[in-house]
Amino acid sequence: MKQWPIVGVAGARGVVGGVFCSILADAGLPAESLRAFGHLEGKTLEYRGASVNVDLLTDANARELDVLFLAVDGPQSREIMAGPGALVPLVVDNSSAFRLADDVPLVVPEANAHAAAGRRGNLIANPNCTTAAVAVALAPIRDLAGLVSVDMASYQAASGAGRKGLDAFEAERGTDHRDRAADSPFHGRIADSVVPQIDVLDEAGWTGEENKIHAELRKILEMPSLDVAATAVRVAVHTGHSVALHIRTERSTTVEELEAALRSAPGVEYRPADGSERHPMPLDIEGRDPVLVGRLRAIPGRDRGFALWVSSDNLRKGAALNAIQSAAAADPERFAPLVPAPR
Repeated sequence: MKQWPIVGVAGARGVVGGVFCSILADAGLPAESLRAFGHLEGKTLEYRGASVNVDLLTDANARELDVLFLAVDGPQSREIMAGPGALVPLVVDNSSAFRLADDVPLVVPEANAHAAAGRRGNLIANPNCTTAAVAVALAPIRDLAGLVSVDMASYQAASGAGRKGLDAFEAERGTDHRDRAADSPFHGRIADSVVPQIDVLDEAGWTGEENKIHAELRKILEMPSLDVAATAVRVAVHTGHSVALHIRTERSTTVEELEAALRSAPGVEYRPADGSERHPMPLDIEGRDPVLVGRLRAIPGRDRGFALWVSSDNLRKGAALNAIQSAAAADPERFAPLVPAPR
């Protein structure tokens, strides 16, 4: 009989926590092996036809776990890791709390799986949802021809802001006023619009989201001097982030060579730029696992310059799926069964 690990999900009733549970269910994890945690006791969630209690995470129940996935915000992650999280053999944190800590690996397995396997402590950080997709697309290009610069504009779905973001999006849809919804986390009305600011602005005018992307991409690709510039934009899409990428490679290459590398890359579904297949779009990727890459083309007049387009499900590869894959990279014998067959 298969010996399943005991898996904890903190924030299990949230948007990302729900996706964690869905992916674990697809993998076949039985209900008796799942531990759901939240900030209130007495709640339940439905999982594979069973009702699972949502408990407070304590030292006692942390000691029962083989792995813990944190689908909570940064302050909560820090509090957990200062307490019961320290008692779990492996923790994968989806927040930004520990991503840039020198002693914590920041992992996208398609780009740096060895960082998970070689961790020194019990903690792995999961990247920003946009960074995760971009890293999957850029890793095979890095390996083939190197990278000198990456310029990008992201088109990020409302679900990236969690339940409050989705609630604001739904409340505004179908209304004809120009005001944002009450309690909206966005810096302007999101329905029928785009909002070119995600997170707070620094003194130079860069947003917190953009600065995260810059630093995280350098760390994951293991290229600390990579020239990166991002403009992060929230768009009126439920689920599915997209990114326009303009890159410059270190070594000479061709569209054909890059196309071949992307076609064979793990985690990538490549679509040719000639229009023979539908270009990557959020509607094509919602609820699916790969990163869709398309519209690859050489930039005229720019030596070693290329453009491409990326779409991915920000709740799956951008969050829950990547975290589960990172656990599998850290300890394949115990946690590889938690990764379901690709959708």
